[in-house]
Amino acid sequence: MMDIVTRFKLAARNAVRNRRRSMATLASVVIGFVALSLFEGYFVSVYSALEDEAIIGERLGHLTVSKPGLYEKGAQDPRAYAFTEAELARATARLRGIAGVKLVSPRISMSGLVSNGDTSRIYIGEGMRPQDMIALRGERYANYPGRLDPGQPQGAVFGRKLAESLGLKQGSDATLLGSTLDGMVNAVGVQLLEASPTGSLGTDDKFVLTSLDTARRLMAYEGAERIVLLLEKGTDLAATGAAVKAALAADGLAVEVHDWRTLSVYYGQVKSLFDLMYLFISVVVAIVVLASVFNTMGMTITERTREIGTMRALGMQIRTLDGLFVLEGMLIVTIGCCAGIVLTLGAGWLINSAGITYLPPDAATEVPLSVELVGANLFGSLFTLVVLAALASYLPARRASRRNIVGALSHV
Repeated sequence: MMDIVTRFKLAARNAVRNRRRSMATLASVVIGFVALSLFEGYFVSVYSALEDEAIIGERLGHLTVSKPGLYEKGAQDPRAYAFTEAELARATARLRGIAGVKLVSPRISMSGLVSNGDTSRIYIGEGMRPQDMIALRGERYANYPGRLDPGQPQGAVFGRKLAESLGLKQGSDATLLGSTLDGMVNAVGVQLLEASPTGSLGTDDKFVLTSLDTARRLMAYEGAERIVLLLEKGTDLAATGAAVKAALAADGLAVEVHDWRTLSVYYGQVKSLFDLMYLFISVVVAIVVLASVFNTMGMTITERTREIGTMRALGMQIRTLDGLFVLEGMLIVTIGCCAGIVLTLGAGWLINSAGITYLPPDAATEVPLSVELVGANLFGSLFTLVVLAALASYLPARRASRRNIVGALSHV
């Protein structure tokens, strides 16, 4: 019975003996592994940035609580789908008592016309408490542009293109016109705190962010349209959402709970596209590695048919022969993947250090090009390619090891 160390030594010697073919296979594995890992690291970086953009930049938090039907019918009868002041107070008290809830932030959406006194533009906007924005951003994004100021309740943040189209500078006054929840026309004055890009061409020329008090005065309503929750950990959204529903139902409030992935349409669209691209790239790399190993092992086994016959004549088991060739293929791919990991780490460092920026689709500003390499993903790719190599090596080995011994010995 051949021990595992001896098998590894034989597999390594055979790989070295056919060094040209082994090196060609090694090169294809390294190139495929590096390409796959860098794309994966880039996608992980994009997903992470989109998550932060949705939760922090779009101020969606982790969960949004609303009355049932708000997103389907709320525009037709906004008062019927909004929380009254009393309901909001009860809901806030309940939600703050749920384990893992870090922030309870009431919100009001608004839309209408914004005027500088001479000209007007259409706007869509939101009202939130400035203190909630500080809590939502935390220390990491504390100095991110587009902040509301708790000391200036009349302050508002405009999309950069909207402010430019109205000729507004920091400190300029403007008037927001809109309708109250009862359909009456109303107007409030605001002062421009900052013109900040929203990150999207679709909203940069029409977005306005105000304090919740300003939005309430415009809408003539003391309640809230929805309640945004920021959690201590954003990993168990379904369980926390169920706990929120149960807690408010016990208080007589029927609600819907949506997580940020559901509400951020842009995140969903981009992730679906990138998932499809990653699947396509993975399949291509897998086929290249599979074909390369299959071709190398097939040629090696054909050349060594008489050797195989000799080993069979000396009593070597078919299973042992199969294992030797499978081990040889796995060894080549494992070495290729390990070299690929080293090159990937180096390439990733170079890309992240180069300060490369680009303008993504629908973005208003350039973003840095970066790759976020995750150890689990790298070793997952290594494991997958090694398994494929075992399969690609086993097929030709199985065919050769089952040949008639006399026929194998007389092979030319």
